[in-house]
Amino acid sequence: MFLKSDIRKVSIALEKGFYHEVYLALGKAGIIHLSPPGGRDAMMDAGLREEELRTRETISGIETALRALHVKAGEAALPGRIGDTSRDWAFVSKTQSAIERVVRLRLRINEVLDTAAQRVEYRGALGRMGIDPAAFHEARLMKMVFGTVENTEWEPPVEERFVVSRAGGYVCGAALLADHSGMLQFLKGYGFTDRSDQLTEASLETLNHRMDTLRARLATLDRYMGSLRDTAGRTLMDMYGSYQEYGEVFTVLKLSLFSSKALFISGWMDERDREKLFDILRGICGDRFIAAISDRRDPDAPVRLMNSRFLKPFELLVKTMGMPANSEIDPTPLTAVTFVIMFGLMFGDLGQGLVIALGGLILKRIAKQKKDSESTLDQAGGILIVCGLAAALCGILYGSIFSNEHLMPALLFHPIEEIMSLFSMTILLGALFISIGLGVNVINNLMNGNYTEALLEKRSLAVFVLYVAIILLAVRYVVTGQGPAPWVAGVFIIAPLVIFSLRGVLGPLLFKSRRPHSAVEYIIETCVEILEIGLSMIANTVSFIRVGAFALSHAGLSIVTYTLAGIVDPAMTSVGAVTIIVAGNIFIIGFECLICLIQSMRLEYYEFFGKFFKGDGVDFVPFTLKAKISEV
Repeated sequence: MFLKSDIRKVSIALEKGFYHEVYLALGKAGIIHLSPPGGRDAMMDAGLREEELRTRETISGIETALRALHVKAGEAALPGRIGDTSRDWAFVSKTQSAIERVVRLRLRINEVLDTAAQRVEYRGALGRMGIDPAAFHEARLMKMVFGTVENTEWEPPVEERFVVSRAGGYVCGAALLADHSGMLQFLKGYGFTDRSDQLTEASLETLNHRMDTLRARLATLDRYMGSLRDTAGRTLMDMYGSYQEYGEVFTVLKLSLFSSKALFISGWMDERDREKLFDILRGICGDRFIAAISDRRDPDAPVRLMNSRFLKPFELLVKTMGMPANSEIDPTPLTAVTFVIMFGLMFGDLGQGLVIALGGLILKRIAKQKKDSESTLDQAGGILIVCGLAAALCGILYGSIFSNEHLMPALLFHPIEEIMSLFSMTILLGALFISIGLGVNVINNLMNGNYTEALLEKRSLAVFVLYVAIILLAVRYVVTGQGPAPWVAGVFIIAPLVIFSLRGVLGPLLFKSRRPHSAVEYIIETCVEILEIGLSMIANTVSFIRVGAFALSHAGLSIVTYTLAGIVDPAMTSVGAVTIIVAGNIFIIGFECLICLIQSMRLEYYEFFGKFFKGDGVDFVPFTLKAKISEV
């Protein structure tokens, strides 16, 4: 608890020929956070760049072939080892060429088939009009046209100059040569498109036979594609998994240094994985490698938090503000306690709290089905479960179950009946959280040797003692009516103020910190900072009154729900009254839960984290190969 993994700097040198197997093994183990030497991306040599280009082309070719063969990623076998990349590329290229030939043939056959189908349709239209297609080629004294019209809301006219016949959207017209242009002018008024050149003298039987032949060729091509899928699809799928891993290796190779014969890997690792790393290297390289692991902690190392399964979800709240640096303790345990307490006090209801916990269980179940136990969805579900249970416990203290405060007695009090007690409790709770925050800041600075910050500055031990003393003396005065004794005020109020005021003298004298520029500037700065400390502490403390305010808001919505139900039916047994009660509880669970979560985060981040948290650390993200093949 409050600790982080012991992350150490690691440097590895090995023969260049082992790079592929070593990176695959490291990617599957997921133990090294890779970093470029000197903070820059390294340059691969020409041979590896050429191999990377060939690998990318192979992956692209496999994806194209798999899409054409309709092979899905779910049919993939486990990735294997990369063999001869040139031979693999030749196989992929050959398969692509075969697929492209089939695609071109299908396109040409479909074009011819569409043309034949149109001609059959045209013959059918002429047959319905009682016209022989041969007349178009045998007519000598007249001109005939055939085509389609957009407007079919008209009847063929009876004209001496030309004759027009229509069947649906098709028309056929005949006119003497002199009247041909007049007939076309008439037809164009109805959106006529000439199809005469697409008519054929071939018989309907010949056209149907032609279409059957074309369909048989398409079926042959389909059988060939099916055979190609069976013979090449599985091989391509296995290659795809291997080459995807291979491609990821090239991505991380840019974080390595090369010589003509050696490869140098630099990064960070958990000290607990030392033996695992050496086992991997010995299994692949034998004794032909050098691995050096730093013997001391580095303040710039990436951070891996060490929390129990119960606290793990609350890392989401911490990381939203930033990753704790190595120079500060992990606030996740404190966050879990403070956040849950604030939410529970705001949303105190036994029944509704259990519903929220059930919602958290559902979110975790969904995340489990997606096989992602470290996802944001899973962490959010864990937070909701604990917050829901806390709300249910506070519901017992408030005597509230599904917005009803008359079904069971309150173990503490009903918020609406003890408003001042509620506000006093939440303000004292806020004072406790602020005191904890100041204490954590002192610990962080002492751990890092910042003694001036820890003992003398604005969030130091002196201010911590001053704040705690004022809170305790204020509570004592409210309870007993007695003020502080002179020696108490002198030791716990005056002395901390004096120590803070003399920080510019004590700091350089005791800890060799920076001296103030001038006495006048220092005095003015000290007066302003004392005023700022007083105002900010009052504002921060009073800010926690919102915990009680939202508890009252929750109780108020509950009263409104049952008041409306009572208006519909004083006995609250009718369908209308029950509907209002159910709808009101659903609204409260959704709306009030969201508001309480937001307000809890606001108090957590600004009033609590603001006292000690910097969040300028870097998350430890080990190089890990994807566990599944992406969809193609």
